[in-house]
Amino acid sequence: MRIAQLAANVESVPPSGYGGTNLVVSLLTNALVEAGHEVTLFATGDSKTKAKLVSEHDCALRFDKSVKVKDWPAYELRSLIKLEHMQDSFDIVHNHMGYQALPLLDRLKIPTVTTNHDAIKSYCAPIYLRYGHLPYVALSEAFKKLNHPEKLNYQAVIYNGINVSEFLSEEDETARARKYLLFVGRICRDNGTMEAIEIARKLALPLIIAGKLEEADEPYFHTYVEPYLEPGKIDFIGEVDYGKKLVLYQGAIAVLYPIAYEETFGTVMAEAMASGTPVLALDRGSVREVLVDGKTAVIGNSVGDLISRFGEIARIDPKECRLRAVELFSVEKMMAGYERLYHSLVKGHVPAR
Repeated sequence: MRIAQLAANVESVPPSGYGGTNLVVSLLTNALVEAGHEVTLFATGDSKTKAKLVSEHDCALRFDKSVKVKDWPAYELRSLIKLEHMQDSFDIVHNHMGYQALPLLDRLKIPTVTTNHDAIKSYCAPIYLRYGHLPYVALSEAFKKLNHPEKLNYQAVIYNGINVSEFLSEEDETARARKYLLFVGRICRDNGTMEAIEIARKLALPLIIAGKLEEADEPYFHTYVEPYLEPGKIDFIGEVDYGKKLVLYQGAIAVLYPIAYEETFGTVMAEAMASGTPVLALDRGSVREVLVDGKTAVIGNSVGDLISRFGEIARIDPKECRLRAVELFSVEKMMAGYERLYHSLVKGHVPAR
């Protein structure tokens, strides 16, 4: 099958930092190529892929200081224009760019599908609803339920996949030193960075905070995070690359996930389990779909719940965590789900007159 994968230009594919949507795009694209499909990736010029790469900019926009943020949409539009000109080369287009692509997708003569990687917020909801007839994929049943299930044409629920084998360790679990709590993700109110610090301080355990700090979140960081940083106790190490992230997971007692919003999927949870690392999570969004309370995680309704139940972590078997990651969140399972969906959409497509 001839497949176009459309990624946003803000990050490269894969991104240089800890992950996100474009890491999923990278894993899916390469898996499809390995399965024998002819794949074209629309992404930044510094992307690394097994597919044919089509680019409208040399590097990830967020690292290019010569391009102002207000001008970023121009590069997305340029990618879309090129895609439209090339559409006869494809059997299907898979959109990961988001709502920006929907008006163009509606004009194409070939089938399309959009994976909604982020919750549909009020500012962009009218766009999605205008193009609600287009095919969509939800990352979880929770996402689908919370994001206009009766108005968007959801075709499937497909979990994000990870390279599970890269998170596994052959080291005997009894010999591994797990010495700290870990927070991985963007430093912000929604992700609960402040709550992670509160949990670590109440438990008197070291905490490593690994994630990117965006300009919009700097006031939050300076008020709620920075005052509590203390070497060896509460450490902020910034955004880490993929290799460093693997090491951090494997040395953690638990990953803290005290989110304050309805998470669409939460790749961090799947990665933690693949590393044999249990998760302390607040019960929001897809948390109970991804994790199993008492078996791979402690899931609570408040920070107090997570603190009071922390002792249960010792009874969680790392093998159970890894097994769930393998069964539900592998790249192979994600790719197979999309393959089935592509074939279904191509088979059922009625060409525009």
